[in-house]
This record gives sequence, structure tokens and C-alpha cells, in this order.
Amino acid sequence: MSAELEKGVYSKIAGASPQTSAAGRIYPRLPQSVTFPAIRYQRITTTRKHALDSEVGVTEATVQIDCMAESYSEAKTLADEVRTLLHGYRGALGTLTAHLVSLDTENDFYEQDGDNVTHWVTQRYIFYTDMS
Repeated sequence: MSAELEKGVYSKIAGASPQTSAAGRIYPRLPQSVTFPAIRYQRITTTRKHALDSEVGVTEATVQIDCMAESYSEAKTLADEVRTLLHGYRGALGTLTAHLVSLDTENDFYEQDGDNVTHWVTQRYIFYTDMS
């Protein structure tokens, strides 16, 4: 399930029209020398929903998406683009069907390494999908 969800998240963001400002730079793990802006995504949790004695066919998964850039304003713009794509989305998500995608939390961060500064907005989404 998690691999299908992650593929679906990638395809939804990468296949968006118009593309995000991080087009072509969407990763489950950042490469060592990354060009910004970029998006990093990872599944945090998955829960299979039950009703009394059986599964109901719905999975609830939390996915973290980090919208990363060299400036705060670029990171915020990218986060807005991703939010527009995902929050409230219902429909095809790769081989899965998203019954609802909902933005749960959003936080701002930055890291400085010498002269290099990276800003990012971390968004956590809840994905309600059919089971694979």
C-alpha cells in the first residue's frame, strides 16, 4: 500500500498542470547536490480502518511534504502550489482512489550551513484512500 500511495503522491504533484515551481525536482529523499526549489515527500503513518469485525476498505495515511527553497518566499510559494493541488482533492491518485486529501498541519523551518540557507515549509496531509 505505501509504495502505491507514494507513487500516487508523486504522480499527482509531478503531473500537475500547470506544474509547480519545483517541476522535475520531486524526491522521496533529496539527492546530495539538489537544485532548489524542490519537494521532498514521505509517508509517516498508515492506518487501515475497521468496523467491528472487518476492514471497511479505507486506509488513512499521513504523508509529509517538504517544500524547500533558498528563500523564504520561494518556499512559501511552492507550499501554496502544493496546497492548491492536494488540499480537498478527491479522485485518481495513481492506482488508488483518494476519497479525500486534507492538509493537517503546516510549519516553517530553515537551516543555515555557512553561507547556504535552506528554507522549507513542512505540510502533513491525511490521505483517505481505498485499500490496495
